[in-house]
Amino acid sequence: MAYGKNLDFHLVDICDPSVLDDPTKFLITNNLIVDPIVNPNRYQMFPDSWYGMYAGAPEYQPQSPTWNYNCFINRMDTTRQSWLYLLVRRNVFDQGLVSFNMDISKHILFGQVEKTAIPAQVFEDQYQQYMTNFVTEHEYVKHLVPYKNFDDTDLNGVIMQTKFSIVLETHFDQNYAITYSEKIFRCLKLPRPWVLYGMKNSVSNLRRMGFDVLDDIVDHSYDSIDNHIIRQSKILDQVPALSAIEFTPSLNQRLTAAADHNQSILDHYKELFVGDVDATFKTALEKCKTT
Repeated sequence: MAYGKNLDFHLVDICDPSVLDDPTKFLITNNLIVDPIVNPNRYQMFPDSWYGMYAGAPEYQPQSPTWNYNCFINRMDTTRQSWLYLLVRRNVFDQGLVSFNMDISKHILFGQVEKTAIPAQVFEDQYQQYMTNFVTEHEYVKHLVPYKNFDDTDLNGVIMQTKFSIVLETHFDQNYAITYSEKIFRCLKLPRPWVLYGMKNSVSNLRRMGFDVLDDIVDHSYDSIDNHIIRQSKILDQVPALSAIEFTPSLNQRLTAAADHNQSILDHYKELFVGDVDATFKTALEKCKTT
């Protein structure tokens, strides 16, 4: 790096702001850092148009839902494992299209288990160490995992078979930032309600960006809760009401309008994407000159 300084640029999806305690690091991120202690001269955030990468009209066939919900769980950390148990505890496990793939790649990446670890043993170890309060639920599902009761070659089709989506975002327990993945944008573009297990105020931030989050259909009050475990419980409290939804012609029209509106926002972001990314890097370099 020029300007008489050696700076490492870190382009990240989510990162503890404490990384900026190192004077050799500069953070460029697509997440909204909400922690007020972060020095804005040490990082640069991409604008909302970053999410234009998720533009593109989804392919799907209109149909009447035959299941109550969908919930896709790929990785197997303790919180995601608790989601599986809670679906059983709340007597809704058999009402949805559910996957629990037992991916332990992040366990291996962060040195939590050996490369030769067996997912079923990791599942059992996590239960024994952290979740023995789910003894009944564990006994019920331990012989079923890894679990998937649908063909996942067409996730749009899976979502359309259900009344609503329970979206588990990639990150959900670090309230100093807000970031999103393809998971929520897939649902925003489809004519189905959803609840979002992300960081605190994730839904509020989508609303700020102009997306239709279906406030007239879904109670998103869980979104402002600090503790992610309590937030998880409040999201599950929405399941009975959403499961009781009747897909009338007027509701289908409302959901289609929301999906079209959300797609139009992403299309606009896509038009801005390249120019905004270029401007972001230029601003970051200017900050480095004066930092």
